[in-house]
Amino acid sequence: MQKDAIRFLIGQYMNDELTAQQQVELLQLLGRHEESELIDVLKEMMEKEPATDGAVDTETMQASLQRILSVDKEVEPAMPGRLVTMRRNWRWVAAAACLLTVGMAGYMLLNKKSNTVSIATTSGTYKNDVQPGGQKAMLTLGNGQQIVLDSAANGLLTKQGNAQVMKEEEGLKYQPTTDNGQLTITYNMLSTPRGGEYKLILPDGSKVWLNAASSIRYPTAFTGNERKVEIEGEAYFEVAKDPAKPFHVKTGAQDIEVLGTHFNVNAYKDEETIKTTLLEGRVKVNSAIPDKSGRAGNPRQAGAGWQSAILKPGEQAIMLVSPLTTEPADSRHPDKIGNSPLTIDHSPDLESTMAWTTGQFIFREQRIEAIMKQISRWYNVEVTFAGRPTQEGFTASIPRNVPVSKVLRYLELTTLVHFKIDGNRITVLP
Repeated sequence: MQKDAIRFLIGQYMNDELTAQQQVELLQLLGRHEESELIDVLKEMMEKEPATDGAVDTETMQASLQRILSVDKEVEPAMPGRLVTMRRNWRWVAAAACLLTVGMAGYMLLNKKSNTVSIATTSGTYKNDVQPGGQKAMLTLGNGQQIVLDSAANGLLTKQGNAQVMKEEEGLKYQPTTDNGQLTITYNMLSTPRGGEYKLILPDGSKVWLNAASSIRYPTAFTGNERKVEIEGEAYFEVAKDPAKPFHVKTGAQDIEVLGTHFNVNAYKDEETIKTTLLEGRVKVNSAIPDKSGRAGNPRQAGAGWQSAILKPGEQAIMLVSPLTTEPADSRHPDKIGNSPLTIDHSPDLESTMAWTTGQFIFREQRIEAIMKQISRWYNVEVTFAGRPTQEGFTASIPRNVPVSKVLRYLELTTLVHFKIDGNRITVLP
């Protein structure tokens, strides 16, 4: 095996000196050798890397690499050595992206330069870089007053109704008071900007994590026989159990009824679907049936047409919020919703769905348009496409705490796509 050549080429990448020709050479070298040999090289490089402790989890590394290499190996390329014959050549294209990603097997390439990124020598199209998002949010009180949480000090922020609003290191917390006076209820809203995320602990102890460009509206105390919140965007819930008070999450034309459970809701307005993914417990998803114009009514309104589904752990409910398609439903392919506004995927990709809660991007055969939506939200950038984007799917595991240039360079290793960064705008090039 040409270990010295691979070591040299990876070193060139780490020093921002990998030329286009060397990139091709690296990909070709990776494609000619066995997985076990590649792992040996990685282990040697990791053990010599001063930014790591030298510990190597071989089983984890092998499993991660095997997962990204397990593609259709029976289809041969149309031309020997042709770089962009994807179904066969994706094996080594994905392997290269894997080797250059800190998310795969704890590899150390991103530790090399800490937060400093120099990209001028590898691409003249990156005029600047964009840093990743972080803990940012705006709290809107019942009287309309707004508090920027990322600049507020920890401690008591205000009192809302019968609850103290506390900013803590890990997020925002509502602490019910012991006042014996009349119960006062007001509604607050927590919203994250593009490039922000935040944790919220509701008055009943339920925990909510908001992804970028998301919001949740909630009361400062839960009274009556149910608990209700409304969200836009994406949120992960860990609901405190209270059988006497079901927990309801409203997302446009959908209502999710919960007793006590862990689940994720993706309900961005620029997406065609609302996806509810259950990790633990039991939820009932009520979705309004759109009329002929594609508009959906209130699923809890008396007389409104609606459809319900009860999820089991590991399942995902998918509601089409745009006019209905005529494609047949297929639970193994969630994009095909069928003639119903609601369908169930019995085996969704839980790892990629929940990746944002663990600080990662995980893409599996995803189109570049879908990938760039996530990048746009997290890095707060505008994305435009120059020309028709590739229809190939991308598979990658990339950390979210790196500058956007690193993410784009991993994707560029496939040679299917290139990027230009200019200020706050990313242009996707063929």
